[in-house]
Amino acid sequence: MRAAPTLQEPPAAGPARSRAGHEMGADSPGCQGFLLAATSDGYVRNMVALTGMRGATLGALLTITCIGLAACGSSSSSSGSSSGSSSASSKTASVAYAASLENLNEKSFGPAFAKAEGFTYSGRAGASGDLEASIASGEITPNVFESVGGDNITPLEPKFTKWYVQYATTSIVVAYNPKSKYASQFKAIASGKEPLPKLFTLLQTKGLKLGRTDPNVDPQGRAFIYMLELAQMKYHLPADTVTKILGGPAGSASSPQIFDEATLDATLQSGQLDASSAYLSQALQLHLPFIALPADINLGSPNDAAQYAKASVTITGNVTKTGSPLTIDITTIGKPTPASTAFVKYTLSPTGLNLYKQGGYTLLTPQVFGSKSAIPAPIASELGG
Repeated sequence: MRAAPTLQEPPAAGPARSRAGHEMGADSPGCQGFLLAATSDGYVRNMVALTGMRGATLGALLTITCIGLAACGSSSSSSGSSSGSSSASSKTASVAYAASLENLNEKSFGPAFAKAEGFTYSGRAGASGDLEASIASGEITPNVFESVGGDNITPLEPKFTKWYVQYATTSIVVAYNPKSKYASQFKAIASGKEPLPKLFTLLQTKGLKLGRTDPNVDPQGRAFIYMLELAQMKYHLPADTVTKILGGPAGSASSPQIFDEATLDATLQSGQLDASSAYLSQALQLHLPFIALPADINLGSPNDAAQYAKASVTITGNVTKTGSPLTIDITTIGKPTPASTAFVKYTLSPTGLNLYKQGGYTLLTPQVFGSKSAIPAPIASELGG
């Protein structure tokens, strides 16, 4: 579980890239690995707390940090995700992944892969849409991309990839802080002592602090809105229920409810929020109390895809997105390397899929989208092809 931040974190007003900003530049592959590891341990959030220290102390710490980073610049480490020799990059699985996968990838999956396959693992967390845009622009150059939803991979076709595999799913839940003044009410709904429709009245309570992610870049942000719309239809709630819960237009990126997905759970755990959106997998891994939702509104069942499609949200650029199952999808980016191919193969192996099952995901029969002929042979063999 992540350590709770010690200071109030301001909500992100737009697509936050703090979790994707692990690179120091093309000439410092060693620093990429250093910053990546530091960020995965909450380094960025802890550095925020340093701003409250006296100037002299802060200056000394920053000086020491800069010296360390300079030393990294001359390192020959192969853990960088976007630079280094072709030999080094071929031995590193540089994985850009949806932030909801962070706990699984950094705590268990990445280390297990490295140990089993003999390659180096380097991870990068971010909102799926944000990562997709960064890959497309060349800002980041991972060799593997794990997304929530294939619609964040298809824009990269055919330049960066020609295929992806869907292999697991999760669902949206409402997580809550057990020390919140509303905790007893959330608990009563979660246990079934109170009817589920009361949740949507409770979320409208003046003063209740709700957190969610930006629907413009993050599938979780959209899924939470879809869930509210589907619940409004299912339970015949007042027509303004969704707007009241969100505190404004559904597609807005400037709502004070919006946080970077990588910090949302920690903000909830710290007590700065009463409740937040979350994936079931996150809630289980981080031991967050939560309210489970019926399959026809939780975006977790491929069998209910037609029902989910009845919900929609218009985001930046006047683009309308419709509800769909919260699937986990994977592909290689650019020319496949031994490490990237091994990582995807390991993910789709019985061992890899079991790690996802242990992490609270529902496994699906792996399904290929796009060009099957473009899939590297080792991966195709894992798929039975």
